[in-house]
This record gives sequence, C-alpha cells and structure tokens, in this order.
Amino acid sequence: MKLTSSGNVMLVTFSFSRQRDGAVFKAYFQAIPKAGCGGSISSWNGSISSPYYPSYYPPNIDCTWTLRAPLPGYLISVTIVTMDIQDSSSSDDCEKDWLNIGGVKLCNPVSDSSRKRVYSSPLSLHFHSDESLTDNGFYLLYRAFSPEGTCPRQFRCGDGRCIPLRKVCDGVKDCSGEVLCGNGQCKPQSSQCVSQNTCEDSSEEGGCGGKCHRMCSNKVCLPKSSVCNGVIDCKDRSDELNCTRAYLKSCSTSSYKCANGKCVGKVNPECDGVKDCFDSSDELRCGCGTRPRKRTKIVGGSDAGAGSWPWQVSLQMDRYGHVCGATLVANRWLVSAAHCFQDSDAIKYSDARAWRAYMGMRVMTRGNNGAATRPVRRILLHPQYDQFTSDYDIALLELSAPVYFNDLVQPVCVPAPSHSFTTGTSCYVTGWGVLMEDGELSARLQEAAVKIINRNTCNKLYDGAVTPRMLCAGNLKGGVDACQGDSGGPLVCLERGRRWFLAGIVSWGEGCARQDRPGVYTHLVKFTDWIHQQTKGQV
Repeated sequence: MKLTSSGNVMLVTFSFSRQRDGAVFKAYFQAIPKAGCGGSISSWNGSISSPYYPSYYPPNIDCTWTLRAPLPGYLISVTIVTMDIQDSSSSDDCEKDWLNIGGVKLCNPVSDSSRKRVYSSPLSLHFHSDESLTDNGFYLLYRAFSPEGTCPRQFRCGDGRCIPLRKVCDGVKDCSGEVLCGNGQCKPQSSQCVSQNTCEDSSEEGGCGGKCHRMCSNKVCLPKSSVCNGVIDCKDRSDELNCTRAYLKSCSTSSYKCANGKCVGKVNPECDGVKDCFDSSDELRCGCGTRPRKRTKIVGGSDAGAGSWPWQVSLQMDRYGHVCGATLVANRWLVSAAHCFQDSDAIKYSDARAWRAYMGMRVMTRGNNGAATRPVRRILLHPQYDQFTSDYDIALLELSAPVYFNDLVQPVCVPAPSHSFTTGTSCYVTGWGVLMEDGELSARLQEAAVKIINRNTCNKLYDGAVTPRMLCAGNLKGGVDACQGDSGGPLVCLERGRRWFLAGIVSWGEGCARQDRPGVYTHLVKFTDWIHQQTKGQV
C-alpha cells in the first residue's frame, strides 16, 4: 500500500490484537514534491488520473480538468478504466470522495455497461477528496471523434473523404488537393501560404515554414534533423522514442564506433594504448583518467590521499556548505545527479547561481584551502528524469569559466556507448558523505572499493525498481556503500591503459551499507550520446 499525505505532515498509527502473534509493520517514507492536478487539455486522445495514481490519492484535495476536442463539432468519448474512490458498501450519495464528469457524480465502482460514455466538448471533470480515508483513485481514457457515421475515428474532409486523425494539422494536404483549416473546413490548395486568410482562423498558414518530418502531439513541427538526435523536442518525447541507437546504424550495441564510422569488435578499446581504429580515433581525447599525485566517509571506506581522485568535485551552497558530489569530465563541464537539483519548499536547488564547485579539495573546510573554485553557469537536467523512480538521474553542470588541470585537478574518462563494465569488476566510489546512517558528513574525502553487481540480482533485491539506466555496486554482505552527501559523486573503474573511467553516478539505495541493499548508480554509458549532444562535443 502506498499512501501520500496532502501536506508536509503524516501521522502513522500501528495497532494490532495481542491475540495474534508475529504481527509485523514495516514502512519506508520519502519526501516528494507536491504534485499539481487539473488544468485545461486540448488533445485527440489521452488519459487522466487521480494524483499519484496508482498510489493512494491524498486527502483534502480538489482538482478540475477542462477537456476540449481540438476541432469544433467533435464529441469526446470517455472510458473509465479504474474507479476506486469509495467503498462499494457506502451509500450512493457520494458525500466523501467523488469524481464529477459532466455534472454527474461518481464514487462507487462502475459497472461494465457504464464504463464508456460520450460527452460534448468542452467537458468538465472535478475530483474531490475529504479529510478522511483515501483509495487508489481513478484512471480514465478519452478520445475525440467525429459524430459523422461515415468517418468513424477519422476526420471528414469537405468533399466527404475520410482521413486518419494523425494527419490532421500535420502540414500535409490530405483533403484531395485542399488545405485543412482549423475549423474543420477544406479550402483550395491555391489558398495556402498566401497573404489573405482563406481559412477564418488562418490555420492554413501554420505549415508554411517547410514540410514537417514529425508533428508532435502539441502541434510542434520538427525537421528530420531533430528526430532521433538525442534531444527531446516533443513534450510527449515521441521524437526520441524507439530510436535509442539510431546514430550507430552500422555498429552493434557492443561494438565501438570509430570516427570514420568503422566498427571495432574489441571490448573497451578506447584509451587502452593500442590503436584499434584505422583513423586512431579510439586513442584520441585520452587526456583523462590519470592520477598524477596518487599516493599511498564513504561507509566502510578510508581517507583518500591528496590527488588520489582529481576529478572529484564538491558542490556547495553558501548557507549550507557541501550538498552533493560531482565529477569533472572536461575543463568546464561536471556530471552529477539530477535529484541534487530538485527544489524543496525552502530551498531552490535548481538555481545555478546558488552553487559553487570546488575541485582539487581533499579536506572539507570553510575556506577553499587552495582548491580551484568556480561558480556554476547553468544546470542541465535530463528531460526524462523521474523523481519518483530515480530513472534518468543525471545532470550536467557548466562552469562559469574553464578550470585549469594540474596534479590535483584532472578529468575522468567518459566511456563510449559500447563500453562494458562487467559484473564482479572492482571499482571505487568516493565522496564526503556521512560515515554511517544518520551520521555527520566526513571532513576528509573517503574512498571505498565496491564490486559491480548483476542487474537482475540487484533487481530481485529491490523488487524490480532497478531500470536499464541504473547500475548496482557494493557488497551484498553490507559494510561498504555510498551514503547521504555522496549523491552525484563518481563510481570509477580502472581499465586497460591504466586510465579511470566513469561507470556511474551515486543515485540511490535503501539505507547505507545494509546487507542485500547495494548502492544504485546512474549507468553512465546509457547517457554518453546525450552528454556529447548537450556539451556540443566538448566532452
């Protein structure tokens, strides 16, 4: 059972009969940003659900949606998939929690015959919950359709022809040499892109800037170069779906792609000291991953020597000191975790001006103690970051000015998309995080050796919460792990050629250093292309 409070306080009471032996109560809690609900929607189809569905909706809320069909003359079909608002044994008056659709209050489970209804546009929906018990809530699907029987689920052209809804407003003339107007009429082709407005709402002028290769659901027109380029342009992300490796057309996912497009089957050939690409591109950009001054708390770790981890960065805020870790990947770019920059009610973590980056520092002091320091110019969160599942937990930080490399400040190597960090590999996690659960931040940089753990094994321990964008590392027996304050910091592995590669970003875990609860990291190779795209090849 997942419960969400309506405010920043939740009271939990556990009660059981002493006649029953072995009663056990176990719960985990997480502070989450308050989700908004309601709004105005204009779309051909989609879904609406109660806040936090399928988790329990909060008490004491009111949400209002206004649903409109994109064009006049269309009706809206609503299908209720789930309706768990009030106990079926309750009365039919819907006094406590209810969903009002088009003036009709619903609260009890809906019969199969009543699940699907048709309404005129616009349609108003209002969801209310009182201050007492809640439930899973509701989930419904909607679609706009033409009442014309001759074109079921299609648009009817002026000449009576039917075209699919996906072709409406896509900038292409499908109505038999005519231009489709926003008011549902079709006009002669000669009227398109002329100075006078043939369509009353001027919508025939909208597609005149060039042919659309892809039309987003919110009517944004994209050229071919913007589809599958690693950048999200459509709000629904449709321009980047099903094209994860579109730009590696000639190489398999496990093959390294040289700059000239040729493929190398060797595992992890980059920066290993051997020229595997004919154009030597696998050995270019290899001024990374070295430790010029290597000498010989992460929970269960030990103090790191000066210069041992020259890519380690401390992200600090003036009033709060060290907040998160980060990794230096180029002279003006850092990689960290997206969850470090989620605003709270009191602190605006997303404001780049509030942060300073400290590099080349080992001992955490109020002064910079000789460390290189730079203000943060901007913060780029991955557009698909999900704060509830921690999926896509990665952020790029651009420094206000380049940092100069020396014995104490060096970038780590960023792996190629084909790079493999195999199960059992021994790697290191570093940071100034707390040395035990509920402890205090470490004054000295800590290092700890952890091993890569098979994702399927890790997923069983975390009930399927580990996505393909995540990597597990640690010790299943417990005792060694990253912890609070290490977030955003690096998990690095030593590869052939004696260079260190960034394998992961400290993301999440259950507690710290617990048995069968390894640390979960953002799997960096899944984001190499995104990093190159956002930094314009600087990384």
